Amino acid sequence: MITYFHALIRVSTSKFATFLTQQVQAHRHFDSQTQLPEQRLDQIDTSRFNVLFYELSNLNDPTQIVHLTELAKTMKVVVIARSAEFANFAFEVGAVDFLTVDATASRLEKCFDKLIHLCPLATQAERLFKAASENEQPIAAHIVVKDVGKVRLIDINDIVWINGAGNYVELHFNGNSAPVLHRETMKNIEQQLEPEGFIRIHRSTLVRKHAIKELMPTDSGDYKVKLKNNISLNLSRRYKNCLESIISPVT
Repeated sequence: MITYFHALIRVSTSKFATFLTQQVQAHRHFDSQTQLPEQRLDQIDTSRFNVLFYELSNLNDPTQIVHLTELAKTMKVVVIARSAEFANFAFEVGAVDFLTVDATASRLEKCFDKLIHLCPLATQAERLFKAASENEQPIAAHIVVKDVGKVRLIDINDIVWINGAGNYVELHFNGNSAPVLHRETMKNIEQQLEPEGFIRIHRSTLVRKHAIKELMPTDSGDYKVKLKNNISLNLSRRYKNCLESIISPVT
């Protein structure tokens, strides 16, 4: 994701300064953050930085007030203080948000959301990020198989091939392990295991691509698929498009 925020942090409360720095560094929209040294506010390079986290400790400094007001016109200022009594001042100078030094991670996240909302490019990037996240299908580490009086957790990495009939599939493994019957359709199990490198070679057969050793053509135009454990399976003409997937380099 492209990042749009380059932050300066000037927080004198050390514990919160460390916490804030960690949160900023971990956030996807911040490309960089720099601790602001003891320098005049009017010396900040607003062409380089567009977010300022500034801890306010004195309301009696008119120069500070003037400079913060001017900075808020060209960058996003977040005012921080030890007490909520500074909140009104923060919004008078045009700050995006006001935080106290005991702000939690969830409160900081709301502050970051405000910054994103005020930046059209960041808003669009965030929308695309969330859409992609929602469309991602999590890959299960195991398959839950219900049996009489018990529930079994089958590690997906242990499965070599699968054959099915109706609403059931049979899970096959390496070695002498007996196959396991699982109530699931081939369509659903294929969708679940495709991200794990399984491909369909027959209307009733799925196989792990890494387990394939040889392809042997038959007189009928079909193929025999020989696995590394010497099991032979049929690849039907209907699934010949899988051949390219099988013989292409594994990425």
